[in-house]
Amino acid sequence: MLDAVLTGVNLFVAVVCAGAGIGKAVNARSRPGLPLKITASVLLFASAVYLLSAPAVYRAVGEAVSWPNVASLPVSVFILLCMGHAHLLTMLWHPRRRTADALRRSIATWAPMYAVAVAAMVILFVAAGPIGPARPLTFAVAFAHLPWVLAFELVFLTALVVGIIATVRQCRGPDGVIALPERPDLAHSLKLFAAAVALDLAYVAGTAIAVIAASREDHRFDVLAAAAWVFAGGSALVASYGLAKPALAARAADRRDHQALIPLWEAVALPGQADPLPPSWLNSQFALTHIVIRILDNIRLLRPWTHHAIHDLVKAEYRMITETTADDLEHLRALETAAALQYERRLRSAPDAPRGGEAALRRASAEAAHGLPTDERGYLLRVAACVDDPVVTAVVDRLAPPPSAPTPTESL
Repeated sequence: MLDAVLTGVNLFVAVVCAGAGIGKAVNARSRPGLPLKITASVLLFASAVYLLSAPAVYRAVGEAVSWPNVASLPVSVFILLCMGHAHLLTMLWHPRRRTADALRRSIATWAPMYAVAVAAMVILFVAAGPIGPARPLTFAVAFAHLPWVLAFELVFLTALVVGIIATVRQCRGPDGVIALPERPDLAHSLKLFAAAVALDLAYVAGTAIAVIAASREDHRFDVLAAAAWVFAGGSALVASYGLAKPALAARAADRRDHQALIPLWEAVALPGQADPLPPSWLNSQFALTHIVIRILDNIRLLRPWTHHAIHDLVKAEYRMITETTADDLEHLRALETAAALQYERRLRSAPDAPRGGEAALRRASAEAAHGLPTDERGYLLRVAACVDDPVVTAVVDRLAPPPSAPTPTESL
């Protein structure tokens, strides 16, 4: 029963880490930068740790290669590699240490430590050989009385605690990673990341106490080794959330903005543009980019149709409705664009509106006089918010009154 519960818990953590890692890997394909690739890698390694540690999987791997506890080697190595990844991330994030020369020196200093530790762990584990029945999650204390296993665990824990301390130290302080000045939006995620790494100290402490006691045939503290996995699991979940939070927030913002831009797309869509927009749930960044490009293309085509009086009418109507003489220039520009697009939309819906090639001939270029702002996404969102604004409705009604409903006589 206990094995089933532990297997379920470990598989849950593995799925969470794998999901976050795959999401980061997908984002890394379209966005440059090493940190995103390293983040994806560390999450996938963490997923492998918890997958192999699940008792059912641990036993299955041992039976497959006729070495009951062989999964303990990749689990320990992957944990150490996860710490190495985290350590490297803090180097890449650090305001002073991420320069090319500083990064090269840091890697030259730390890479040998991790490499020697991994090599020593492999040699010691192989030297210990296939021993005893499978002991998932308790291998360290079950066989700590054997010199090779004890040496293996001490090398692993020593290298791990050195990596934890070095990583946490780079996160702290007035110029540490958490104080990253140009990305204040990442502060909370970085704090979660540092807290997750610090939680691993509890895993090391519990395991070390249990292993040292077990090496002396004292198994009173074996429970600490099992409890240490609670902290390790908590560390993985907190780190996964902290590392995935910015991407999740960006995805949510992309989907929200995509939905906000749909009314604007409907306002500028030309006859014959009935092909559906790509869904935002599948690839939110692509869907948002796609709708922005299509809206901008149509705005460029429709801009010459702008009525010359719209600027003055919008300004006058804006001051009348808001009862103020202070002008919000960004808002006014968005209102003018929305009014121009709604005006053109109403013209196109009229029975005598030009179609096809005739409409294209009327669209002389006005880009030189009316360039689009650099922040196209923000600009279009402001325009989309103004599509149904009372100011826009009032101005369009004055320029192109909506057709009145036909009288009964007219309908006959």
